[in-house]
Amino acid sequence: MPQARQLPSMPPIGRPESFYAQQIQFADKIGDPHMHEAFKVGQYVTLALDPSLRWESRLKYFDHALRRHCVPPPLPDEDVWMFYRQLSDLVHFHCGEQALKMASAKDDEFAQRLAQGEPREQIAEDAEPFFHKLAGLGRDKPEHFSEDDWRQLRLIRDQWV
Repeated sequence: MPQARQLPSMPPIGRPESFYAQQIQFADKIGDPHMHEAFKVGQYVTLALDPSLRWESRLKYFDHALRRHCVPPPLPDEDVWMFYRQLSDLVHFHCGEQALKMASAKDDEFAQRLAQGEPREQIAEDAEPFFHKLAGLGRDKPEHFSEDDWRQLRLIRDQWV
């Protein structure tokens, strides 16, 4: 009787780089490509959460995790496909959370400037490049955001741009 495949759990986020390196090395040693990809996702998401990074750098880490480590192998079983979908959801969650924090802080700043009498047109001049970097100005959802986060970002953006 064939044994059921044991897929790894979602990786922890926020651990030191050495932790991910050790886990990736272990996954390679035991020949577990799914564990390898899971810890790569954990590594890149953790790197993207560094508060000292600019959004563009964070986005490179999120996008790399999605493009390179959240892609199932060809013709996956349903459980493998779902595992990689969960990895993607993990990246989307953290990317959206970071973008919404930044957008919310800017929203508060813009509201304060408006309350202090600054013309809306002047605020819009600052808002447009900010939201363009954060989420693009188009109506199409970028790959790195979930639908819900994209909807919330558009609501914030559309009141200023």
